[in-house]
Amino acid sequence: MDTILTTVLTRLAAEQVEEISAEKFDEIMRQHQRRVYRVIFLLVRDRDAADNLTQECFLRAYLKRATFRGECRIETWLLRIAVNLTRDHGKSRRVSFWKRLVGLEQGEEGGAEPRQYPAPGLSAEHTLLVREELAAVWNALSSLSPQQRTIFFLRYEEEMSLAQIASLLDLAVGSVKSQLARATGKLREMKEKQWK
Repeated sequence: MDTILTTVLTRLAAEQVEEISAEKFDEIMRQHQRRVYRVIFLLVRDRDAADNLTQECFLRAYLKRATFRGECRIETWLLRIAVNLTRDHGKSRRVSFWKRLVGLEQGEEGGAEPRQYPAPGLSAEHTLLVREELAAVWNALSSLSPQQRTIFFLRYEEEMSLAQIASLLDLAVGSVKSQLARATGKLREMKEKQWK
């Protein structure tokens, strides 16, 4: 009975979705821009790339706004676009890296390290310790698969529910749970090795 009611409500909501006007889209962009940027930045760890990918995300969403069917929240739709752009960006960076390595393409390597700014008033020693700890955390996170890292960030940084993550990444909730468990287990294991 509940599934029939859910299906009917979903269809009604989809039928009631109007095309998103330019003015409405501007409001949507202002409302969701920070979160989209934050998710992208956590995945690419490069401010310039995050800026560019955020702009590209909203450009694609604007151009495809007529295809939004209302089957999910607008935020979920935008984050799905952002995650897909981030995946594409990672693939193109890997290809570019190998081309530069074998001499097929000239250019400088983009900075993947997060920019670090010391807090005012902290000693140089304390700042160095914080930087080392931050580098260890980023190294540990870098050891995760891209999907595990994405799920980990969405769960713990964006505080999304497992169902929201599953919807965003087009995965089953069980897959999200198992990937999250593997990610946290691997991070715990790395932390224990570091403290011994």
